Formats: sequence, C-alpha cells, structure tokens
Amino acid sequence: MKCVEIIQNLDTKSLNRLQKYLKSPYLCTDSTMPDSLEAILNLHHKKQSDIDKMLLFRSIFGKQSYNDAKLRLQMSRLYGHVKRFLILERSESLEDKLSVLKILRNKSLDKFYLEIYQETEEFLKNQTQANEHFYEQEYQLRLERYEYLASKKRQGEFNLKEISDSIEISYLIKKLRHCCRVAHVQSVFKMDSPFPFMDEIYSYIEKEKLYEIPVLGFYYYNYLAIINPLEDHYFQNCLHIYNNHDLKFDPEERREVFINILNYCIRKINEGKENYNETVFELYLRGLKHGFMLEQNKLSRFTYRNIAEIGINLKEYDWVDQFLEDYKVKLEKPWRESFYQFEKARVLSEKKKYSEALGFLSQLSFTDPLIELSVRLERIRIFYEMGEEELSQYHVDSMDQFLRRKKNFGYHTEYYKCFLKYTRKLLKIDSKDPLKVKKLIESVKGEPKITGRKWLLEKLSEL
Repeated sequence: MKCVEIIQNLDTKSLNRLQKYLKSPYLCTDSTMPDSLEAILNLHHKKQSDIDKMLLFRSIFGKQSYNDAKLRLQMSRLYGHVKRFLILERSESLEDKLSVLKILRNKSLDKFYLEIYQETEEFLKNQTQANEHFYEQEYQLRLERYEYLASKKRQGEFNLKEISDSIEISYLIKKLRHCCRVAHVQSVFKMDSPFPFMDEIYSYIEKEKLYEIPVLGFYYYNYLAIINPLEDHYFQNCLHIYNNHDLKFDPEERREVFINILNYCIRKINEGKENYNETVFELYLRGLKHGFMLEQNKLSRFTYRNIAEIGINLKEYDWVDQFLEDYKVKLEKPWRESFYQFEKARVLSEKKKYSEALGFLSQLSFTDPLIELSVRLERIRIFYEMGEEELSQYHVDSMDQFLRRKKNFGYHTEYYKCFLKYTRKLLKIDSKDPLKVKKLIESVKGEPKITGRKWLLEKLSEL
C-alpha cells in the first residue's frame, strides 16, 4: 500500500506535523483520519516489514468484519490527505511568496508589498542552489517587481535589464545542459541532433564571461570537453567547478552531473589514460560518502562494477573486497549474484588466483552485451596468464564472432576489435625476436582506440 509506504518513510518531525494536519478541522474534516494514521504507526513501530491488512483493519474499524474494499478506500482517502500535507510542507516556496506579493500589489498595499518583496529577495539570495531553476525563480521575482513598478506608472527602464539577464542565464543553462545530455548519448550511439546557434552562444558566453557563473560554466566546459576530447583543459575546468560548487546543483541534478563526469573519465580510462583512475576513485569515495549515487536505496549494477574496477586498477584489492561485500545487498536482486561474482573474479584474477577466478566466471552470462564483452575479455586474459594459449586463441575468435553478430556498441566496438587484433599478435609473436616485440609495443602505445592497453603492454614487456 503506497500510503503506508510513504508514511513509514517520513521522519519524526514530519509525522508530528502530519498528525497536527489531520487533527485540524479546517484542513481535514474526516475525523477517522488521525486514527488511521495512528494505527499504521503503531503497527510500524512493532518492526513489521509488511503491515498485516487484517491487523490494520481491526486497529481502525474495531470488531467489524474484514472488508478489503473498505480498507483500500480508507487508505486512498488518507493518501489524498498525505499528498496535500506534503504540498503544504513546501509552503515557504518562492511560488507561495510570489502569490502573496501579487495579492498585495493588486490591493495597492505598498508598505506590506515592499516589506515582503525584500524578504523574498533575501530568501532567494540565501538559496544554496543556483541552477536553471534558481534563475527561473529570479526571473519570476524580477518580473513581479516590474509589474509593481509599472503599476505606479513611473517613467524609466524599470528593471528590464535584470529580467533579460535572468531569462538569458536560465535559458543558457537549460540549453547547455541538454547539449551535454545529447552529446553523451552521441558518444556511444550515433544519432543526428544538431544544436542551432551554438557558435553565437559560445561567443556570447565568452564575451560576457558567463562561464564565471558556476552551473552555467560547468555545462559550458562539460560540453566543450565532450566535443573536444583531446583538449583536457576543458574537462579540468569542469571538474574544478564541480569540486568547488557542487551544492549549487539540486540533489537530483548533482547526481546527473556526477555521472556525466564519471562517464567522461571512464571513457578516458578505456582509451588507456591511466591518470584518470585516481580522479574517478576520489569521485566515487565522495559519492559513496554522501549517498547520492543510491537511487531508492539501491546501487546501479553498472555503478557497482565501475567502482570495483577503479579500485582494482589502483590495486586497492582489500578495499574492493570490502566494498563488494558492503554494497552487494544494495544491488537489484536479479543482478546481485552475477555482478558480485564477476567482480570477485576480477579481484582474484588481478591477484593471480586464476583457477579461483575461472570458478566464478564459469557460470556467468550477461544479457547486457557490454558486460558480456568484459567477461569474455577476462577469460582471454586468464587463459593467457595460465599458459593456455590455445584456449586464449579460441576465446579471441569467439569474442570476434560475438562482435560481428551484435550491433550498436558505439565506440566500444573499435576498442574491443583493436584489443583482439593485438592479442592475436601477442599470441603469435616470436618472443626471440626483440625487434618485433619492441615494434609491437610501440604500435600498442600509439593506438588511439584500444581497451586493455595496460595489460597488453605488460605482457609484451615480459617477452
């Protein structure tokens, strides 16, 4: 029952206010609502994970015969009141203050209008967040000020420049944020989505130095980093803004921004840029500490894997083992065991416990093709490390066929095909010919699009 679930997730202060709301004859005319809430709370305090409908019905309606339809109707009514209560909890929002200002303006209560306007202006200035929503609110407040000044028929430009500035900043943040969304998708899947007026937008931002506005500057540099992947300074500017001004994004947006940064760094790591490992690891530690990577108290299986992989890259094996255990329970149940086992195999493989690693990998098969590619790549590496070169070659051929059958891997296809190409050369090369080995090492180093570069170079160096 969604009503019960919402109530169980309210904190103590909110529950106390909800009880007052339901007991107010002005706000709630149904006298059975306080008792219904009390019944839910009493059963919840008994630590029952799922509230028994029979017990709940008896707590509300006494000795009446159980009637499921009657209970559902009662819960539906209570749910309606809970929703209205939650809306009232936001009564200190700017929208409410603007409504009051409009009433005072229409009634020509100038003294009170100016007093409330000043309070509202201070309220807005004291907001921690300063994203597109903030500038939209600023626009609404400045527009209200204009309506007030215009009603007094005073001559002059009023505050039209301020209104224009708020509109432009809000629009530019929205525009750049959406460009970043699309550009991230385009980096994986080919799609046509032209952005009109981007040259004009760049020029305007540069001329007015609007990149100094943190949220706008973040999306500006973020987009430039995506479309100019070889110019690292754009990303460093973007990361600097995030590290110093992340509270200016709202919580949901902060998570989106966090993932954008991670995706960029992970792609760089896939390209062989090992210097991004520590940046990503620090970001993950920060994200885990603040908990904003969790969604409904669940950790995405892909995030779970990415965190483990970064720790493995940095040889933080003990930390990774502890992380895998601590956050396993937060994975979606259908994927829990498979992702846990795969990352355990990765740790064991890196610790050169190959037989144990194969034990974890032997039964794994993923419906997600990108994860399946990672499993196949790991098998290739393990068999090579074990000296089973024929088995390694077999899995190279099998992975090649898999890539040919599947489509829509985006840029990943080129990276994995390049890995297979050089793994074949590694398997066939004459280790007694140091010139050929050296030449192959240089080729791998110079390859712009390859996954597994570090491992290939290690194996070639050992030859």
